[in-house]
Amino acid sequence: MKTQLFFSKSRQFACLSIFLLLILSAHLLAQSPCPPTTGLRTSNPSFPGCLPPGGDPFKVLLVLDESASINFGAGFEGDVENAVRGFANTLAASAQTTGELQMGIVEFSSNAAIGVPMKDVKDANFITTVQTYLNGDNTGNSPNYNPNGDTNYEAAFNLVATIPGVDIVFFISDGNPTSGGGQNVWLAAANRVKCAKTYIFGIGLGASVTPLSIQLVSGPDQLGNPLGLQAGADWTIQSFANLPASLVDLANARIDRQAPTLTCPAAIRDNNDKGMCGKTVSFIPTTSDNCGIASVLSTPASGSFFAVGSTTVQFTAKDNVGNTATCSFLVTVSDLEAPEIACPPQITLSCEESLAPATAGAPITLDNCGIGQITNTDQRINGGCPSQFTIQRTWTVGDINGNFSTCVQTINVVDQKAPVLNCPPAITVTCDTTIASTGRTTVLDNCDATPLLKRADQVTSGDCVYFCAIDRTWTSTDNCGNQSKCVQKITKNALPLLEDALNKDLNGDGRADTLILGVSNSILVIPPGRGICIQQWIPSATTRIPFGLQFEKAFTGADCRPGNNPLTETGKLANPLVVEALKLNLLVRLKPALGTTKLSTLGCNIAPIIINALAPNPDIKELLRVTNAALGNIALQPHLKELLDALKCINLPLDVCK
Repeated sequence: MKTQLFFSKSRQFACLSIFLLLILSAHLLAQSPCPPTTGLRTSNPSFPGCLPPGGDPFKVLLVLDESASINFGAGFEGDVENAVRGFANTLAASAQTTGELQMGIVEFSSNAAIGVPMKDVKDANFITTVQTYLNGDNTGNSPNYNPNGDTNYEAAFNLVATIPGVDIVFFISDGNPTSGGGQNVWLAAANRVKCAKTYIFGIGLGASVTPLSIQLVSGPDQLGNPLGLQAGADWTIQSFANLPASLVDLANARIDRQAPTLTCPAAIRDNNDKGMCGKTVSFIPTTSDNCGIASVLSTPASGSFFAVGSTTVQFTAKDNVGNTATCSFLVTVSDLEAPEIACPPQITLSCEESLAPATAGAPITLDNCGIGQITNTDQRINGGCPSQFTIQRTWTVGDINGNFSTCVQTINVVDQKAPVLNCPPAITVTCDTTIASTGRTTVLDNCDATPLLKRADQVTSGDCVYFCAIDRTWTSTDNCGNQSKCVQKITKNALPLLEDALNKDLNGDGRADTLILGVSNSILVIPPGRGICIQQWIPSATTRIPFGLQFEKAFTGADCRPGNNPLTETGKLANPLVVEALKLNLLVRLKPALGTTKLSTLGCNIAPIIINALAPNPDIKELLRVTNAALGNIALQPHLKELLDALKCINLPLDVCK
């Protein structure tokens, strides 16, 4: 709602609208000098109705025709009084505070008088003063509205000219001048008022008034042709009956209550500027106002950068009087720009390395508004072996506004590393030691949890009965064919067992019982500490015919000579009967229970001649007793071959290391 337009004349030129200037420009350029020469009409000054508040009070003066013709016929005094009363009430209601608006009344007939001096419409007794003037006491003690006499324009305008600072005069008359000077005289009086920058609006009443007379005192533009008062109209013709309503309308017309017309643009929807999280948007509202637009502001301003999303733009239009109007509309900017993504370069990783982005690499991303999330999915393409494959990693980046981009990274996974073997240390063991006791290699592969592990033994020396040196090669192969090897040195030595046999206390006297082969004067003594000699002597691969020991008491010394009993060129015992007898004696010493084993349980086909030489139901000890007798050359001499066969059969499944 606009505020009233009657404001200080000190700012009357500040807010003329372009529309008013265009309308008035033609006749302002054509107006006569002020004051003009006799007979010429001076145009109204600039229309004062759209001045902003502040400054001196705005002064309105009603100039009332009080001639006798007002009461002719049915009498129109009541219409005029009602019009003045409504006009005063309207002005009083329109003013916001004291100091804004003043009103006065000048009456004229044959002469002119001040009916109501200029008074602030907000004064407590303003309406009372007007009422008193209109009602009057008809005693002549105070001014009152009492139509009488002739019509004298000159007197009216001469009196108006004495009232300083009047902004607008509403000149009301029902007739033409019948007293005072001629047209040039009263026209000159009206011109002086207008030259003092007082705007005159003429109101002709009834059928007797000449429109030209009203035009001459005000101006050429008639209200409603199609000018309105605020656009600079100068005069109008009214009936007495319509005057009260019309004058109230004119008072209201002088009060600018109308807010500017402000129409916001339609809602704007657009996409972001490339690379920006928003868009620079321009817009223009539609505005108009009866008093002209002073300013139009928008928040944010047109041409501002609008972030992605919806922003409310608030327009405020202010007219030249200070009345405002607002409207708003939405500017919605959508982000349709997908984020940028650059995948990590193709990379080759060993199968034990992590496939996580910290190792394989992460993408570089960029977005105009901001990255929301980065995810990846993997597709595995198997290769030639379980630990060799390709990962196609699809990276997806989404921005905070739901736009997505993808790229694909290739990760090649290879297994080029052989298993790592930790061979057991070199070891020397007795011949009865199991494989598990020689130590087992450990293997660790970068990718295969259970690589294949094999071993292969190669004898580098010895016959592995009583001594041998072995190279044990451990080989591990992973599931991609990578292979590694290591070699463990193993020495198998029966010497500890042999010495154990030679140190046996067979009779329980606490002393070692020396091993003696043969009897009488044909013996071979093998004392403790000569196990090394046994290693040298046996086994023998000889196929020679068995025979008894030499006729001597041979003692095995440190040189391992078995007396005069023959050796082969390789140092082995040449007599197979001595070899087999020595082996069986060693076995019985190491495994005493073997000595009591019945021959009948062994499954050997022993020659009857040998059985006949033995005690009934013989065991192995009995066989060794007879064997020693044979070696001593006192038993079974013709049948040593059958004795040898029996010993071989018994020894064959037996082993000192088992």
